Amino acid sequence: MTSRALTAGLGVLYVAASTVAPLVLKTTPSDLDLFFWPSAETVVAGHPLLIYAAHAHDLYLDDNGPLGLVPLVPMAALANALGWAGSLSGRAALSGAVVSLFVLLLAYQAVRFTAAARGDSPWPLAVAATVLLAPALWIAIIDYGHTEQPVELCLVLCVVTCSLRRRSLLSGIALGAAVLTRTVAGFCVIPLLLLPLATRRSRAAATTALATLVTVGVGLTPFVLADAQAVSHSLLTYRATLPIGGGSFWVIARQASWAGIVRSGDVYLGAAAAIVLVAMSLRRRPAVATTHAGLIGLITVASCCFPLFAKTVFPYYLAEPYVFATLWWLARPGTARNWRVLVPLILAIDVFIVKAATTSPFSAAGAVEGVMSSIALGAAMALVTVDLLRASDDPAAPRAAREASRPRSVPVVQDAQ
Repeated sequence: MTSRALTAGLGVLYVAASTVAPLVLKTTPSDLDLFFWPSAETVVAGHPLLIYAAHAHDLYLDDNGPLGLVPLVPMAALANALGWAGSLSGRAALSGAVVSLFVLLLAYQAVRFTAAARGDSPWPLAVAATVLLAPALWIAIIDYGHTEQPVELCLVLCVVTCSLRRRSLLSGIALGAAVLTRTVAGFCVIPLLLLPLATRRSRAAATTALATLVTVGVGLTPFVLADAQAVSHSLLTYRATLPIGGGSFWVIARQASWAGIVRSGDVYLGAAAAIVLVAMSLRRRPAVATTHAGLIGLITVASCCFPLFAKTVFPYYLAEPYVFATLWWLARPGTARNWRVLVPLILAIDVFIVKAATTSPFSAAGAVEGVMSSIALGAAMALVTVDLLRASDDPAAPRAAREASRPRSVPVVQDAQ
């Protein structure tokens, strides 16, 4: 009972901190104010299908699906009622309060995931803290206003759990919902679709793929019917018009003659790299991906490919890789004090490297920091990939290792009287 009270108290403190911090730190407009909040206001005003038309003439657009607005719509209505809709800090505080509930849910899922992988949960608060205190998430929510990321991460972890339990239909529905929340979740589709193929479960792969496509299609069709041009431009074509910025090694190609290829194809290059790395790992060790650590490791590699090949990288791009890498590190039996902690540590440090790079994207220092960030991401991907390739082929090996490490009771033999 004391443990539950402590957990509840810490949860309340976290919500309070997430509400108060924006009141103190929020001083300039962010993506929340430029894109997400106006879209939420469009919904509140009674035009939910025109959220993409609201930014048709902006340089940067909301390129995420409509589900990402779910946490914001009630907060926008409340802010209007309270008269806070015009206050940067006020609406950021309301958004921080509601999104902190999803971060707490994400931390709870992380604890459940590691407990299922290890067979026990000796330090649940420590596992939760790796998520709740993640620099990438705090910067994503408070600094950039990306309240959709915790929702997307919760959905992806739901997909992983369903996939490990071989619930293909639920996996596809949840995966489609994740893509409708944040389009970058599409990189998680790669290992989740290749895994059934590698383990010769083509029907499961087809079911997951079809359920994902149907879910995305059903979610976007009303918006396409209402304003197809705005939806197509926001979700498909506008990214090709953006310049090469900071935080990536592509900054060295800004003035090159082939820079146009990078501007229009950075996402496709990242997706191709993810497919190759995941397929290579599954070909060498197909059974490994049927374990918690193996599957989340593949998702870590795939998610790293987006910020590695993106022509402009922002600190919040590293939130997904960090969370997945942390679970990959913690999903093994035994002590957590092993070399795998280097991967989430590298990604946490990279958040601040990218932050420094994006503050001076057109300077020589910004170029150096962009290259350093790409090196850090590449190192993290390499460590996870090598670990996957060296892992045991037997998915029951971690459980066997746990059983072997447990002390066995010695039967007491009584003397015959």
